[in-house]
Amino acid sequence: MSRHHYGARIRDFTEGGRRVLALENELLRVELLPEKGSDIVSFVHKPSDTDFLWRSAVGLRPPIPGGRPPGSDMAAYTDEYEGGWQECLPNGGPGVTYRGAPIPFHGELWSAAWSVDITEDSPGRVSVVLRTETSRTPFSVEKRLTLVSGRAALTIDESVTNLSSTPIEFMWGHHPAFGPPFLDESCRIDLPAALGSTARSAPLPTSTLAFDAEFTWPHAPLSAGGSLDLSSVPGPGASRSEWVCLRELREGWYGITSARRGVGFGLRWDTRVFPYVWYWQVWGGEPDYPWWGRHYNCALEPWTSWPDAGLDAAIANGSARILAGGARLDSHMVAVAYAGRERISGISEDGTVT
Repeated sequence: MSRHHYGARIRDFTEGGRRVLALENELLRVELLPEKGSDIVSFVHKPSDTDFLWRSAVGLRPPIPGGRPPGSDMAAYTDEYEGGWQECLPNGGPGVTYRGAPIPFHGELWSAAWSVDITEDSPGRVSVVLRTETSRTPFSVEKRLTLVSGRAALTIDESVTNLSSTPIEFMWGHHPAFGPPFLDESCRIDLPAALGSTARSAPLPTSTLAFDAEFTWPHAPLSAGGSLDLSSVPGPGASRSEWVCLRELREGWYGITSARRGVGFGLRWDTRVFPYVWYWQVWGGEPDYPWWGRHYNCALEPWTSWPDAGLDAAIANGSARILAGGARLDSHMVAVAYAGRERISGISEDGTVT
């Protein structure tokens, strides 16, 4: 934990029975849970007191000795899903059995404990390295989170390594979800030109979009005819839920900007690693388990693969990544907060917003 209390700094503490690691500077405060998937549970723009990330109605539950009651793998995931920003590997969507290994819903990382190594801790810059290994598949994951004084940008440099001697297929995705008080009908989504699809594991029960349809962002076809502008965020009274996958982005970036609050969240990533974006939307829809009609949130998720039907489907359509024995895949990502803009036109590799 930092001895200094100004500039860039790190705090390591326990809250509600959970270990919390906080990286902070003059503009940002980012909190993550190293013993629960390294979930980022808070991403706060300090000048406006805006936390961009969604917190579910269940919230962050304290850990229970011996774990929670058994259930389907999706139930196990949602029991522990507090919102925020998860990481998924080596599976996306329903659980699968891969080469004899049962892999749960959204993979193994969301429940993994990560080691913590603070490698730099000065008022000018803080940097922490997190490491873990999956249990049922032979992957190690390492990521370095860095915050520099005076910049509202969190840098995430990450690598996935195949510890085995044989090629392994996998899906890898980041799952940041956004919600109130930041998210409302004044928000707009900007991203490069892209193609989209509504094909997924199954139609969502309160979706209004035509299922298994192709479109050009942002206008997706409605099942009743006409189209819907997906760059415009509806209010919580929309009472619907949607899922689309975007591909062929010219660059890997997006921004969600609130006209009401005058602030926004942006993400920049390498499309050579994550060529797809899953756009999950729950606008007060899905009246049954697990959301019960009481959630208003969305997620824009960079992924290696699609759709959300699990690793078997990604292998079948050729979008699963293959990592040779002993090989490593590297990723560079920057998450930024910005103010004073109604829309944006780009985010550079160093996190500069235009």
